[in-house]
Amino acid sequence: MGKGLVIGRRRVRFRFFVFLFTVIMGCYYLIHASTRTPVYGIVQYGEILLKDRGDALVIRQESVYDAPEYGRVNFLVAEGESVEKEAPVAVLYKANYKEELVYQLYNVQEKILLYQQENIVQEIIDKDLEKVEKDIVGTVASIQVAVRDLQLDKLDDYEKRLRSLFASRQKVLDQKMGSDPYLERLYKEEAELNKQLEEWKVELVAPESGFISFSLDGMEDILGAKAVNYITIEDFKSFYGKDVVEQVDSGEDAKADQPFFKIVQPGKWYAACLISKPRINYAEGQEVDVSFIGPQMQAITGRVHRIVQGKSETLVIVEFNEKVEDFINKRSVKVEISKNFQGFMVPAGAVVTRRGEKGIRVIQEDSEAFVPVEMVASDGDNAIISEKGESKQLELHAKVRIER
Repeated sequence: MGKGLVIGRRRVRFRFFVFLFTVIMGCYYLIHASTRTPVYGIVQYGEILLKDRGDALVIRQESVYDAPEYGRVNFLVAEGESVEKEAPVAVLYKANYKEELVYQLYNVQEKILLYQQENIVQEIIDKDLEKVEKDIVGTVASIQVAVRDLQLDKLDDYEKRLRSLFASRQKVLDQKMGSDPYLERLYKEEAELNKQLEEWKVELVAPESGFISFSLDGMEDILGAKAVNYITIEDFKSFYGKDVVEQVDSGEDAKADQPFFKIVQPGKWYAACLISKPRINYAEGQEVDVSFIGPQMQAITGRVHRIVQGKSETLVIVEFNEKVEDFINKRSVKVEISKNFQGFMVPAGAVVTRRGEKGIRVIQEDSEAFVPVEMVASDGDNAIISEKGESKQLELHAKVRIER
């Protein structure tokens, strides 16, 4: 076995060479640092536009209302339309609704019409009555076609129009002739059929004012306005990507005690945006522009409401005060957040950390002063900074040393 290198009477161990190498490299670094040419920059006024893309959840204040009965539905308002409280929004025809009663009703009304026409002398039928009768015949034909083709969305309007025409005609006829037992029986039969049809028809009204939507995803009660103060990154990941249930079309069946429609409150709404960065440049209370990415990209100005910091991701919750009607049936979206930062700008390498505090080294004549600063934003090449404290040492065009 070799005894290694021996100097004098001492054996030189391996760790001696490690120590010697460290001393030599340290000396080299000190000599190099003292002889290399310093690099400087200047303080100037500038701006940096920063953009971050990510997934987002739309959060609204909304209330869900159930269908009161099973049956076919006919919408009276469109998706996203603004409604007032107590305004009619849909008509629901109960499951035991019999369409043949519609035919019976209009047959009775036809008998009334024919009997009155046969028992009124020709000379008293004036032009006004002829016009009303012509409109009645046309409306009855339209109702029969709608019932045959199951076009329930038109049926309600036709019925209202027909009732109005019958009322107008009756007013004229009552002035021309008295009633008789046969006519009274037809009137009674007509009233009974109308009452039965009304019992099978449920008119739904808006319980509150707002924007109406028939598209639901089951998270309306979870992702309400209060959620913005508690939602976490883990919550976001569990909610993102849930499908919105397609709205029921007119003529399709509604289910009793099942969510049927929702009312979205105008005003404040939010987007919780997950950015794949451990740190972001935005601060709570700052205004940002948010572009909702899609076939028709839409940009809205909002205000940062809350920031949730994670290990490798950041959840930014932005508050908006307009255009909620454009997002009432959207939940999971893609967004781009952008903000233009302005102020004192220096090369990013000029910002250093000394004793745990960020700052820049300002060259003043033959001396160098460390000025504590806050980094407002940085794109890697340049940084927008603001001076800490009230010393006011930071001036435009000041010379700063850049760390290499």
